[in-house]
Amino acid sequence: HCDLHCRIHKKSRNKCQYCRFQKCLMVGMSHNAIRFGRMPQAEKEKLLAEFSTDMDHMHPESADLRALARHLYESYLKYFPLTKAKARAILSGKTSDNAPFVIHDMKSLMEGEHMINCRQMPMQEHRRSDMGIMQEVELRFFHSCQSRSAEAVSEVTEFAKSVPGFVNLDLNDQVTLLKYGVIEVLIIMMAPLMNKDGTLISYGQIFMTREFLKSLRKPFCEMMEPKFEFSVKFNMLELDDSDMALFLAVIILSGDRPGLLNVKPIEDLQETVLHSLELQLKTNHPDSLQLFAKVLQKMTDLRQLVTDHVQLIQLMKETELDWCLHPLLQEIMRDLY
Repeated sequence: HCDLHCRIHKKSRNKCQYCRFQKCLMVGMSHNAIRFGRMPQAEKEKLLAEFSTDMDHMHPESADLRALARHLYESYLKYFPLTKAKARAILSGKTSDNAPFVIHDMKSLMEGEHMINCRQMPMQEHRRSDMGIMQEVELRFFHSCQSRSAEAVSEVTEFAKSVPGFVNLDLNDQVTLLKYGVIEVLIIMMAPLMNKDGTLISYGQIFMTREFLKSLRKPFCEMMEPKFEFSVKFNMLELDDSDMALFLAVIILSGDRPGLLNVKPIEDLQETVLHSLELQLKTNHPDSLQLFAKVLQKMTDLRQLVTDHVQLIQLMKETELDWCLHPLLQEIMRDLY
């Protein structure tokens, strides 16, 4: 008796399943939401797990890709202390921990200095008289940022070594991939710590405002603004930590880095991770069209960001006589772009 135009409202909704389904789709519900309805979360997860297990039996290669995604996600959780989930909870105030200390001017920077929990690089004593106290505080802050960056480099290195096949690559190529990939990875890892107003630092203990970073003297004030612009856009893709883990592996396994000796095995590894990422995004974000393409587009933006960052560091080495770059970061940036 259905003419495909049944009126669906509260009283009539159980009369025609077909038209009810069409109305749900028309108002923008996702297939998954309609399929599962108001099912308890545990039951829904069990059904989804069975569904993906059935899919895995039908497509053994997709089972391998899911296993790779799980492995990289576990490595990511093991090596990166501040995940996106934790950072977003802190930024939205949904965490039971203390709210972060806010640095918004020189006074609060001096108060919060002891919390910037990195091994400080020793400052030479004679500087105090030569330089204004403000400049000294700025320098100390950038030194501690560098120390944290150096710690983060070793976290990225450990994560890279956990990517299946990475440690079997030519040793020189492993070094090259890390040299070129590490800053790109760090920028992606920073994105979830940022919102349009500022960024978390020190493992989420401190929130530093964007305005304060812009108020520092040149060239320090130019360091973070491009990262904010990138991060605000990147965060709109709404990747979660399991997506991020795969994306970081894709970045590390870029076969077009200058000076690679044996490109083929790197490209083969990257292709597998790319397939895993594509499957993951389709499963994780069924309603987000073109997400895979949008994520890959970010790799182009990253290259430009790193090029500009390295140029700024070079400029600082020439103009800031009291500013010395952390040895590990110096090594990474030598002859980079």
